[in-house]
Amino acid sequence: MRIAIVGAGVSGLAAAYRLRKLGREVVIFEKSGGLGGRVNSRQHKLGYTFDVGATSLTPRGKSIEKVMLEELPTTELVKVEKPIWTHSGLRTSPGSSSKNSTPRYCYQNGIQTFANLLGDGLDVRLKTDILEIKREGTGYRVGDEYFDATILTPPIPQACQLLWSLGESRPVANVSYRSCVSVMLGYQAESETPYHALIDTEQVHPLTWLSVENAKVPGRAPAGGSAFVAQLSARFSQQNYAQPDDYFIDATVTFLKHLYGSAFASPEVAMVKKWKYSQPESLARFENVNLPGSTLLVASDGLLGGHIEDAFECGWRTAELLA
Repeated sequence: MRIAIVGAGVSGLAAAYRLRKLGREVVIFEKSGGLGGRVNSRQHKLGYTFDVGATSLTPRGKSIEKVMLEELPTTELVKVEKPIWTHSGLRTSPGSSSKNSTPRYCYQNGIQTFANLLGDGLDVRLKTDILEIKREGTGYRVGDEYFDATILTPPIPQACQLLWSLGESRPVANVSYRSCVSVMLGYQAESETPYHALIDTEQVHPLTWLSVENAKVPGRAPAGGSAFVAQLSARFSQQNYAQPDDYFIDATVTFLKHLYGSAFASPEVAMVKKWKYSQPESLARFENVNLPGSTLLVASDGLLGGHIEDAFECGWRTAELLA
């Protein structure tokens, strides 16, 4: 059986990884120039490393755990030691001890290392945007190639466009997504924090999440420096999505000055990444979308959840169902 997978995010990579172990021939088509989707990292030439989307891996006993800890190389794997704190209006306090007891992991050179390890040896066609799929006999034509089965892993709105190109639909009308703007800031000033991240659990403040990258993984900033990734709230991101990058940078710098003082008024590195489909806010049932015996399957994060372990689980389950 020859299988096409559209999308090289974690779900697509998990499906391909599992299918290859089961002896299937798999080709992944990815419109961007790299693997991982929201498992995305950026290294800046001045010595900063930022995890732009997902900030850590939390296995929670799911399929990802055995693969990450036992099957893939662990040379760069780092257990995150510092906890997550909360903030209310930028006033910080310790987070939940029970939630902080859950093991979290990352990689020294960025969380995207996980995606690259998953994809090692797979046939991945980067910078290949699949806009339609054609039915051919009992199989499918994806690009210029014939496949016996196809797995769609993009966010549900994009997966639906590909389904429509085949004249198909699935019960996913209730799935919705929130947008998120991520801001990466690098400073020559050093931050000393008892936490690796701050979260606004009430989702009221524009600063929903702040990852202190050098507290999460030592070495993410030059000596004496600090690296931050701010994720702005769904409401703030949606309302201001069309604003230029400087708008989001200036707002985030204001928040950091309030938290850490005037030494954080002038970053030497500032970058922005906009995620249109950041996280699903509502889900469709995997079992309703993917019926046994189908050779056209959907493995989107709109089925099991937006966390990385959920996306991995969705790809893994889809591979098992197809196999």
